[in-house]
Amino acid sequence: MVTLASSPSSSLAEEQQVTRNLLNLLQQEQEKLIEASIIGLPELIEAKALAIAQLTMLVKSRHTLLDAAGFTASESGMRDWIAAHKPADTEWLALLALGTEARELNRINGMLIGRHMMRNQTELNILQGKTQRNNLYGADGHSTGTGRGRGLAIG
Repeated sequence: MVTLASSPSSSLAEEQQVTRNLLNLLQQEQEKLIEASIIGLPELIEAKALAIAQLTMLVKSRHTLLDAAGFTASESGMRDWIAAHKPADTEWLALLALGTEARELNRINGMLIGRHMMRNQTELNILQGKTQRNNLYGADGHSTGTGRGRGLAIG
């Protein structure tokens, strides 16, 4: 649910709630990635997309209100608005902390996905006979082996 706001800070509690939900989904995703389990992963991805869409709508609304109030439609504009209207606003600081945590979880999940992709590509290369017998690496870190390897024989 998206609340119609009258001031840039009126949606901060809802933004926190949606961000907490997103954090929960990111943590569940991380557990699945660590377990290398795809069961339930498509549903998590769909739920994450929904949470991000909700958050995007709330942020756009806040930015529109900031712009209407004569402030930059950005996070720095929100800091300026808070300094002018609510100097001790802990909701904004809490939201920033949640956002930082979500970015870090997303970064780690991206690394885990990258590892799975590399492992899968290596396994595909082996199955397709694209391995090299002489796995030597040059100073640049690239393979220098010249052997083609042998294909997979099934008999």
